[in-house]
Amino acid sequence: MVILLLSGIFFYMFAGAVTFIVPAVIILSTFFCGIMISGTVNQGKKKVLFLSGLVINLGLLVFFKYINFIITSTFEGINFISKIIWSEHVLKGSSVFLKLIIPLGISFITFQAVGYLIEIYRGSHIPEKNLGVFATYLLFFPKLLSGPIERAHNFIPQLRLKHELNYEQIVEGLKRILWGLFLKIVVADRLALYTDAVFNNCRQHSGITLLVASIFFTVQLFSDFAGYTSIAIGSAQILGFRLMENFNSPFMAKSIAEFWGRWHISLSNWLRDYLFLPLSYSVARRAMKKSYKVFKVEYISYITGILITMTICGIWHGASWNFVIFGFLQGFIMTVELLTRKVRKKVKKIIPSWLDTLGGMGFTFAVFSFTTIFFKANTVTDAFFIVGKIFTASGPFYIGEWQQIIYCFLAVFLLLIVSLSQEYSVKKSLQLKPKYWFISQIGYVFLIILILLIGVFDGGQFIYFQF
Repeated sequence: MVILLLSGIFFYMFAGAVTFIVPAVIILSTFFCGIMISGTVNQGKKKVLFLSGLVINLGLLVFFKYINFIITSTFEGINFISKIIWSEHVLKGSSVFLKLIIPLGISFITFQAVGYLIEIYRGSHIPEKNLGVFATYLLFFPKLLSGPIERAHNFIPQLRLKHELNYEQIVEGLKRILWGLFLKIVVADRLALYTDAVFNNCRQHSGITLLVASIFFTVQLFSDFAGYTSIAIGSAQILGFRLMENFNSPFMAKSIAEFWGRWHISLSNWLRDYLFLPLSYSVARRAMKKSYKVFKVEYISYITGILITMTICGIWHGASWNFVIFGFLQGFIMTVELLTRKVRKKVKKIIPSWLDTLGGMGFTFAVFSFTTIFFKANTVTDAFFIVGKIFTASGPFYIGEWQQIIYCFLAVFLLLIVSLSQEYSVKKSLQLKPKYWFISQIGYVFLIILILLIGVFDGGQFIYFQF
């Protein structure tokens, strides 16, 4: 365990020794607050300790990640109001920008620490008494930068087990890493060459080009993040640790609500357990005291909870209005799905099941791809410009080099085949039959060849490193 802890510290400090102060403060404050909360009988003191831990953890996250966004938005808001009232800007040329280095993986570390405190405050988890074990839990290097967001009760017990190198685990871990490299280098970074060229010059491209680039970016985003997750899970598996799965064929989902149950699962579950459910229950208790003729209480609680939760989910992804809109759109679409549930059930009864499946998957992918325009665009203005141009502007389709666009479509096609096989258990059934062992080995050799031949080895860092 000492080696794992030192590895995590070295891995973090390699990117900047100064920034390690932030996770160190989070570790110490969370560790001691957890012990004191558990050891306190007085509910008032327990609540104060709990809130103190939250303020420290969330305060650091807000300061380092969002302070410039808050300052800029405040200035822009004041100028907007003054423009309406006095027809001029009060803060002419005024701007404040703090030059801060955002600590790597601060969102993932903070969410794990906050979840740990909530579980202790609820009495559903016993605090860890060994500081080294707790620090290793938060700094375990495979999941340090981009998750998954592991729960303490799932991971800490694994740190107390004796781990020895196991041939089968090493082989399976290497296979998982290979798949992650394929997703990142062959699919994500290959598509990035096209999407970056289009989105960074969106005003020079036609509507059809922007549409294709939006679809490509959705696949790129998944492949980039799922690629990192596979590498993290494979690396942990080699060391004898089990990390939770973070994706479950999300493009096979038939609704946005189902999509978020398959996409970034560790974050979705965290938001559900620690934000959406408490918020919905609170709203429901208040709503039951009043009379509403239009909406049922469960509708009011769900809509309020999901809109706030998904907006915060958007903000978690980045400090800009692009991500605020991205998150709000997810909640809004889920609200529409709730309000149209009865109608959709009636439609399902009169159409073939295959049409319902294909229609649901197609609609979900299209809607999510639409929202990722706000995720990818450089500014909100660019995002709305892209949306407008997709629906109104015609023109030539940007191809670039024919070889490049062919590789992009090939990468998407291969990913689609694998997603279908995983969804309908073809891959699992093949693994269960010894006679297909040789075919599976050929498949891994094929992956290696694809990585070497068409992989992009200078594609930059993983997208979720910035979160």
